[in-house]
Amino acid sequence: MPSSDPLKVAVVSGGSSGIGLACARVLLQRGHRVVLLARDADRLARAAAALDPAQEGRVDVLAFDVAEAGGAQEAIAKVEARHGRIDWLITAAGIVEPGLFRDLDLADHRAQMEINYFGTLHLIRAALPVMRRHGGRITLVSSGAAFIGIAGYSGYAPGKFAVRALAEILRVELACESISVSVAFPPDTETPQLDGERPKRPLVTRLVSEQGGVMTAQRVAESMIAQAERGAFVLAPSRTIALLARFHSLYRPVLAWQQRRILARDSGRRPES
Repeated sequence: MPSSDPLKVAVVSGGSSGIGLACARVLLQRGHRVVLLARDADRLARAAAALDPAQEGRVDVLAFDVAEAGGAQEAIAKVEARHGRIDWLITAAGIVEPGLFRDLDLADHRAQMEINYFGTLHLIRAALPVMRRHGGRITLVSSGAAFIGIAGYSGYAPGKFAVRALAEILRVELACESISVSVAFPPDTETPQLDGERPKRPLVTRLVSEQGGVMTAQRVAESMIAQAERGAFVLAPSRTIALLARFHSLYRPVLAWQQRRILARDSGRRPES
């Protein structure tokens, strides 16, 4: 039976670590009940124990793979059965496998698109029928890499570009259904995923990424939640990302020129104009 508790319910994918876990922490502090979604049941259990050490029952977990559409449907059905509603959906699940296009396997491209884009799509499609009954918020997590082409992210950035486009369309289509849509563009964020990614970055990717700075997951989450609550569509956790969101079309040729020079220098060739 659904819970009779009047607390609003937030569902967060990628909730076992990083930005997703930090968002869950912020929403708990704001009085929400939180449902964490991720693939690893053990990591979810540890995350829930850390968020709710007193076992007050305000944290629920569901282990499944967002890349599986059927799994997303089943997970959301369980959320509805247990809690009766979804007031805030945050799609923070994602992976990144950096590498120059010539070096990445097709499987790397496909896996990143399946999780980063289709994982987002699957959850939103599953949750919308539930959310339409009460209204609420949907926050898609994209990336600062979704504004401009960054060498070394040919497998990662296309999915995040697609998330950005999906958010823009949903914002229009859901405007009359009392569902507020926002999209977050985090810079490099200190998470276990970033720790695993850094050693794999090509030189050009590392040099470009360093220009955006690094934030803690907690600061990113606090900024995201606060901006979304104020009704913002573009959630820019840092000043650098806010400037990029506004002026990326002007900065694009400059960054492309910088990257060509880095790649040429790294390869010992003369850069093309």
